[in-house]
Amino acid sequence: MHLFIVLATVYSVIDITITQPQMSEQCKAASLACEEDTDCVHRLAVLQSTCITNTCQPQCRNAVLNLYQNRLGRALLRTDASCIPGRHELEMCHLLVSRSPVHCNLAKLACEADLQCNAKWEVFVSECEADATHAQCNKKCRDRLAQTFATKQGAALAQCTCTTRDDKLCENLKNVVLRACTTPVVQEVTPMDNSIIEHAPSATVSPNDSTGSATLPVVPHFVAFASLCVLLLFRWSLSIY
Repeated sequence: MHLFIVLATVYSVIDITITQPQMSEQCKAASLACEEDTDCVHRLAVLQSTCITNTCQPQCRNAVLNLYQNRLGRALLRTDASCIPGRHELEMCHLLVSRSPVHCNLAKLACEADLQCNAKWEVFVSECEADATHAQCNKKCRDRLAQTFATKQGAALAQCTCTTRDDKLCENLKNVVLRACTTPVVQEVTPMDNSIIEHAPSATVSPNDSTGSATLPVVPHFVAFASLCVLLLFRWSLSIY
């Protein structure tokens, strides 16, 4: 029995050693700097205690966002995170800014923490977010968002994602605001007008005329003769006087 326990313990140690990723020097240096800061280490402790379920719980996501708002925590999360306990869950839930795609809430926060990206993003938000929430986005706003995507930290926004346990903020950002200004514009094709416009005829058309040319109605000869006689009689009467 004791031998079985010893063998199981040895196997566990070997398994952990094999599966434990090699910690990068960059991550270890950033982690040490965070641990020396009271605020950063407190935020990191929350992350380490919540990102252990591998189920992408909102508590884990909020802990990552909270740590990213600290300068030293941001530097740590920008590494490969190989020294952070719970790294597997962070990667699985798209909570690593160094791995694409990035969770939309984290991508937005990363953009806001960068001066160049935030400058472009703030212009888009102030001028276009209200219309985008109603699925309206003109060319100017599309250009504003494209300028945000063109920055180093803004590129993640273009391909950001949401998990199955997301809050409304991520869904609204990705499926409403960003989608309104990234969905290709469908050119409206005007259908050909096949309606026949009927015009009133200007003259009587002879049914026997194959060319469709117009002919005037035939005036009886006696009417023309009578009119001529009246005209001659009128002129003769004037000559008498």
